[in-house]
Amino acid sequence: MKTLHRFLPALTLLLLSGCDLLPQPQADTRRHFTLSGPPAAPALADGLAVRPVQLAGHLHNRAMAVRVAENEIIYIEDALWAEPLDQAITQLLRARLGSVGGGGAVTVQVQRFELVRPESNTVRLAASYTIDRPGAPVRQATFNASPRAWTGSDYGTLVGLLREAVGELGDAIAATASAPAGTDAVEKK
Repeated sequence: MKTLHRFLPALTLLLLSGCDLLPQPQADTRRHFTLSGPPAAPALADGLAVRPVQLAGHLHNRAMAVRVAENEIIYIEDALWAEPLDQAITQLLRARLGSVGGGGAVTVQVQRFELVRPESNTVRLAASYTIDRPGAPVRQATFNASPRAWTGSDYGTLVGLLREAVGELGDAIAATASAPAGTDAVEKK
């Protein structure tokens, strides 16, 4: 016990002196991103309803997906989605399509929503969708967003490019829904 009392002041002094015996805390480099924006205007009573978006399995990860080869995906652990991606895309599409009158519902399946490194850091969105309206044939179509190149320097810019691609998808669905029967989409009765 006497030995402990002799060394206790020295040990206390050592700890209080700022000795680097303990590891220093590391800065958290992770950033969290969201696709959503401000709330949209209320949808029309007969607006096109958007069912919850369905994502390919590899897109359910909170980390952003990066395609490094045709059959290989990696995830950016420092760039995370702050919200479930399927809910974020659904919200953006509802904001865009709620003003498209005529009723009915659209179902969207997203196959790709990622950065593609082998294609010069191109952002890709590939989806298929079905529009089902009362009294009209069911319309099905596929969609590939226009290529958008990311400079590789800022993840906020990458998220903006992904959001633009979702906006382009919403515009394509609106155009298909508004087009006369028999144009630009495969119709099934």
